[in-house]
Amino acid sequence: MRKLIFITGMNGSEKDMFLVRKMLKNFEVIYFPYDTTLRKSITEYALQLKSFINNLNLTRKEKVSIFSLSAGGIIASYYTKFLDKKRVNKLVTVCSPFGGSWIRIFFRKRRGAQELGPNSILLKRLANKKNKFIKEFNLWCFLDPLVPGTSGKGDNSKHTLFFLHWVIQFWPPIILRAKDFLEED
Repeated sequence: MRKLIFITGMNGSEKDMFLVRKMLKNFEVIYFPYDTTLRKSITEYALQLKSFINNLNLTRKEKVSIFSLSAGGIIASYYTKFLDKKRVNKLVTVCSPFGGSWIRIFFRKRRGAQELGPNSILLKRLANKKNKFIKEFNLWCFLDPLVPGTSGKGDNSKHTLFFLHWVIQFWPPIILRAKDFLEED
């Protein structure tokens, strides 16, 4: 069974993957536990993700896929672009603030949240580097209140009309679109 790492967003929890696990029965869905308050830098969380994936005891040729929400997509993108491009086959990002989010205004003491602001050095670095060997799929919404306009638009993007950022992981059409991408060869 193929492994799928689930990475929730800021202030998320393992409960966020309930429907993903239920609908993606062809995958072993594994929750990546990290401090979702984003007190540390995105780089530190990406390093934790690297260690987490290394500890899965994958075979030499085995790869994982990643399903990520919001800030989790930024963590996963950083991991695949700068730390390890050999262990991931496919990356799904949903409502991830590639162009920034205003949320940093409310979380000034949280380093990771600050890095999600528009024009941050981290987001510029991500934008300037492409994943050449990993297939990506990005779902975003122009009306998303946390990641407004096109700031949620990443590589291989598809727009959705579902704008409730906080509960998008519980909307079946989003998961089905991701499932189609993850299951294609």
